[in-house]
Amino acid sequence: MNKKMIEECHEEKIQYFNEIQPFGYLIGIDISTLKIEFVSDNISLLFFENAVNLIGKKITDYLAIDIDFDKILSLDEGEFDRDSIQINSQTYHLTTYHNSQIIYLELENLIVVENRSSYHYDSEQLLYTKSIEDNWTLLINSIKGLIGYDRVMIYQFLEDNSGVVVAENVDAGMDSYLGLRFPEFDIPKQARLLYIKKKSRMVADIDEERIGVISRDNKPVDLTYTSIRAFSSAHLEYLRNAKAFGSFSVSIVINDRLWGLVACQNSTPKYIPNQVRLQAELLTRLARLTYVNFKSNERLQFQNHFNEIAMRLKENLLVEDSLQNSIHNNIHEIQDLTDADGIALVAHENIFTHGNTPEIEEIFRIKKWAKENEITTLFCSNSFLIDYEEMLNLTSASAGVMFSFLDQHYQHFIIWFKKEEIYNVNWAGKPTKFENTKIIDEVETLYFSPRKSFQIWEQEIGRKSFVWKEKEIFVAKEVLKLIVETLHIQSFKIHSLYEQLQEINEELDSFSYTISHDLRTPLTVMKLNCQILQRTLGDTEMKADRLKSVISEIDRMTEMMQEILTLSKAKKSEIILKEIETRPIIDKIVQDVLMYYSAEETNVEIENIEHVFADKTMVFEVFQNVIGNAVKYSSTQEFPKVSIKSEIVDDQVIYQISDNGIGIKKDDHDKMFKLFSRMSNTGNIQGNGVGLSIALRMMNRMDGDINFESKEGEGTTFVLSFKKP
Repeated sequence: MNKKMIEECHEEKIQYFNEIQPFGYLIGIDISTLKIEFVSDNISLLFFENAVNLIGKKITDYLAIDIDFDKILSLDEGEFDRDSIQINSQTYHLTTYHNSQIIYLELENLIVVENRSSYHYDSEQLLYTKSIEDNWTLLINSIKGLIGYDRVMIYQFLEDNSGVVVAENVDAGMDSYLGLRFPEFDIPKQARLLYIKKKSRMVADIDEERIGVISRDNKPVDLTYTSIRAFSSAHLEYLRNAKAFGSFSVSIVINDRLWGLVACQNSTPKYIPNQVRLQAELLTRLARLTYVNFKSNERLQFQNHFNEIAMRLKENLLVEDSLQNSIHNNIHEIQDLTDADGIALVAHENIFTHGNTPEIEEIFRIKKWAKENEITTLFCSNSFLIDYEEMLNLTSASAGVMFSFLDQHYQHFIIWFKKEEIYNVNWAGKPTKFENTKIIDEVETLYFSPRKSFQIWEQEIGRKSFVWKEKEIFVAKEVLKLIVETLHIQSFKIHSLYEQLQEINEELDSFSYTISHDLRTPLTVMKLNCQILQRTLGDTEMKADRLKSVISEIDRMTEMMQEILTLSKAKKSEIILKEIETRPIIDKIVQDVLMYYSAEETNVEIENIEHVFADKTMVFEVFQNVIGNAVKYSSTQEFPKVSIKSEIVDDQVIYQISDNGIGIKKDDHDKMFKLFSRMSNTGNIQGNGVGLSIALRMMNRMDGDINFESKEGEGTTFVLSFKKP
């Protein structure tokens, strides 16, 4: 025989076992024709006719049944309508629902259950429990009292889809499962999806012979919502290994997610009447509502607390002048909102950390990995160390991470860290699958059978962090929104301030231009009057000296006004960038300034002069200011010397203009290009502190740069960077 390998978990697959348990009967009716599409093989016990003969017949030919089909079809798919019906003097419980164009009729013997007072009492008590623990305890005690099984427990699914028993009521002498973990494959994904649709399930006797379902043309029958359907052989084997011969469970579904199960097991077969199963399901719904109410109150309290902190945090973030300062000054509060061990913010190449974080290089490696993988939403993992240790060279501080980028350009990055935790987990049996073989269609098939042992097995967990709780993920997402909102507000504020600054600068430029232009006329008149007065006063030496001093100050003020006018023009005038031959310009400037400062003895060396890409007028102004300063401040030396040279570096032309003059004190370096600022060691050397401001403004407008190096008493070198033609 051929061999093949399949993996068969104990999934209660929707596909179509076409079998039910023997305590019930099943009929399927076509919605449009009301003809019988399928029946369970045991239906002959009710109608005294072979089941095969019923297929294609109208249900009303065999059953005097008063069913409001319109009412059934108005229900949601799978939603039940319950009633009772008499057949051959026997009363049956009737459950009716529709699914995939079929109306389903389920029949069970009606067993009258006495003493309903305990059910009503327990229902009322569930609505007023004082804690989640009391809620689950009361639920399992109530259900155990109703069904009489020897084990009733609350099984909760965890974040990794494994499960844990959080409440339990067992008969004396039985092993306890309380606090024990169950592996994910015990209740695989397919089964969990089915449990969301069908809230309760029962196996009355795992060894009972199952009843086949006969359908038109042997079509498979969808038994998703069928309460009496048979379970897979793998599921029955799982129960047998757990020493359970009767089983009943009710799903606890919260927000369309399977939160857990009320799982009930009995060491002997035991049938639970339909009415009692319904009572257990209703009690579970009440307990679920109470649990949801508790959690909603918890969330509301936390939300109020978080809102207070978030509001304060937002205010703190907004008062800062940059995101870096905002996060740096508030990073501890952001971390405290979660149980993270540490937090880091990367802003461009700057990094701010708080708490227990890995080395900076490790954080940058994680950021780079996140960018390369284009992770644009919040990423959460408590197994990051296991998954990426070798790839990213991680340490135990990065066992768990939660991170996100704050902008579309992957420049700003925030990450929370949880360190590695080592702890023990007790499992209900070692979480291992076992190989087995069986014959399927004359083929020997190797498959994985359910676990055989439920004896407590202890496992040490390491190289992981504690999981990120739902609350922490919520906080992280809200903080991200808050920071991004702050970024947008700050960006808007910066843009608004920039526009205001532009407007103010334009007004100042207009004012300075007007003042510098209009003041020249009154200054000229003042100077002429002083010169006339000087000629009429005769040779009185003291009076002549005073008038000479006034005329000198008028000349200085006129020069300042002219330079302010030049500065204003430097900001507003149109520029034309083109290739400029600089050698003739420099030669002319050198000749003029040597004559102007009577510094013919100054040695000016000019070598390797390159063309530049600039505005001709502005180039002349810049070189005139810088070369003029070099000649002026070196002229006091015994052997004054000025050097002018250039070189091409990449796409720039770099000019160096050096002198051996008085140099600049270190304390004066920061005010070198400020308007009207003169160096403290200039003494009586002529100047008004405007020329270098003009040079800086013009270099910026030509997309160039100007800088300097200087040491007092040793001279100064100015470095001008132009675009290469």
